[in-house]
Amino acid sequence: MKRPTTDKHNPLVSVQEFPDDGKLQIIHGYGNGQFRIAGQSYHGAQFIFPRLTLGWQINSLADIKADQIAAMLEKGRDAGIDKEQHSQKTELVILGVGARADSHLPHLAKALRDMEIRLEVMTTAAACRTWNVLLTEGRSAAVGLLPVE
Repeated sequence: MKRPTTDKHNPLVSVQEFPDDGKLQIIHGYGNGQFRIAGQSYHGAQFIFPRLTLGWQINSLADIKADQIAAMLEKGRDAGIDKEQHSQKTELVILGVGARADSHLPHLAKALRDMEIRLEVMTTAAACRTWNVLLTEGRSAAVGLLPVE
């Protein structure tokens, strides 16, 4: 039910609703080379969608290429994750690059932008927090995470 607001500078915000079936890939913890996601423990790098977590076969920042990210997004689509997001294409990829984010990876960002995918690069800690917020907002996004010790 929409309620009118009397403050034109503070309108009500509409947030996308989605069914909570307990499969949302909320990140509960990270460290020691592992992640705790939706009640499960995962070792090593992970690529996460709203309702799916995939192991990501990378060992360092240098291993990450645009075509590899595109392939991970395709794996997510093949697994049917977009059905949960009303068939929206994943438009934003958050990249958690470890304990320090020394570069915004401009070449990778440009290559992904050419594929109509936005890239945000940040520390793994910031990426985990950002992911949880985007997830609860029902955003069409994915996150790739390098583990931290």
